[in-house]
Amino acid sequence: MSSEHKVESLGLDIDEVAEGRDYTKWVWFGVIALFVVLGAVLYTSEGISPSVSTVRVRHILISFNDADPTERAQALTKIREIRDRVLQGEDFGKLARDYSNDPGSASKGGDLGYVQHAILDPKIDGYIWTAPIGQLSEIIQTRFGFHIVVVDDRRLSEADAFEERKRQQAEAPKGLTTAPPTQNQQ
Repeated sequence: MSSEHKVESLGLDIDEVAEGRDYTKWVWFGVIALFVVLGAVLYTSEGISPSVSTVRVRHILISFNDADPTERAQALTKIREIRDRVLQGEDFGKLARDYSNDPGSASKGGDLGYVQHAILDPKIDGYIWTAPIGQLSEIIQTRFGFHIVVVDDRRLSEADAFEERKRQQAEAPKGLTTAPPTQNQQ
């Protein structure tokens, strides 16, 4: 029996068998659907702990020529005025867009995004890893100029979070342990 007769005896069209079924579009549909679902899960879940600690930072930079004391004094006066305006309630992002000399972040309201340890100047890095979230820094001088900085968020890795809890427990006053609340049974 020829292969043509076998195909006909099964009730299949010879042209359909010759072309074969193309499942490529279904495979791609499945891959895309998988990525969409995975993206949605990662976007909506805050429970995933980062493997590297990061801090979300905004800053305003007023740069100056280090060799020119007059320019340095003008820059210091300007950053002090901007800091005072922020403390009086003006919008940090608007002031960053209007005055910051950082070409990478000024247009984004001073937002540097999430940064890891040792990415920024050591003086700023030292501040952002210890500062309370939302607190405006004092004026910080780096080789780039004068900065004021705000930490918007901090995401600690599990290891760093554990170390932070140990540090907080060590700093807690001795003898001030709180007993678990008891229930009144009447």
